[in-house]
Amino acid sequence: MRQRVFRWAISRAALALLGVLLLVFMTACGGSRKTTQTEGTPGEEVDIDRLLEGGEPSAQPATTDDENEVLRLLGIVPEAKKPQAATPDTAEPVAAPQPETSTELSRLQRELQAKNQQISSLQADVSEKERRLQALQAELEAAQKRSSSNSRTVTVSGNYAQRYAQARELYEQKQYRDAIQVFAELLAEDDKNSLADNAQYWIGECYYGLGNFAQSAAEFQKVLAFSRSDKLDDAHLKLGLCYLRLGDRARARSELEQLLAIYPNSEYVAKARRYLSQM
Repeated sequence: MRQRVFRWAISRAALALLGVLLLVFMTACGGSRKTTQTEGTPGEEVDIDRLLEGGEPSAQPATTDDENEVLRLLGIVPEAKKPQAATPDTAEPVAAPQPETSTELSRLQRELQAKNQQISSLQADVSEKERRLQALQAELEAAQKRSSSNSRTVTVSGNYAQRYAQARELYEQKQYRDAIQVFAELLAEDDKNSLADNAQYWIGECYYGLGNFAQSAAEFQKVLAFSRSDKLDDAHLKLGLCYLRLGDRARARSELEQLLAIYPNSEYVAKARRYLSQM
């Protein structure tokens, strides 16, 4: 079937071509220039002689229906005119990015420098605070060690006299706080004991050894409450020395003069007079 259609199409094309050749031959025999109308465009004349000579008319003729039919039968389809691509000249220009101006760059640099200075200042502040915190922590640890050493308890055994002797030994070893603890326990246990006034006196001596002269003077004043104590002249002498340490010369003189007046035979008379002569 396809072969029959193909043969029929070739026969039609041959007949059309033969008609065109016959028309050309008749025009050449006439010897004169004739014009004809284009089948596709009525009223438009075509110069046959120029067409035979290979020239082209001023206006490009439209393709005739017969030619289109022949091309269609031959299986040739005229290519559609492709749209003209836009040239680079006609393309829309892309705006180039504008670079930062020197003024903007300078501003950014100044801001960066200011931020760096702020960071350096903050780092210095943090370092100083860390140093202070370490110092405070060291002081706190030292205070805790002192507190723990001061709060420790000492244990003594035996009767009243034996414990009193152990407290005196602690005093001689300059373990003043331990000695104060034992003497205070003896007074709390029995303040009527024959050694109670001595225990009170040595508490004053312990505070004097610690350099706490105000507390030492207060403890020596308590000794004077024991009217039958053999430590009364000792207490007056130590009171005078405590007031001298505290800068109270008037009270110091008063205590030393009482010692000389009340206890003229005391072993401390010479010392009292020497201190009075230096005031």
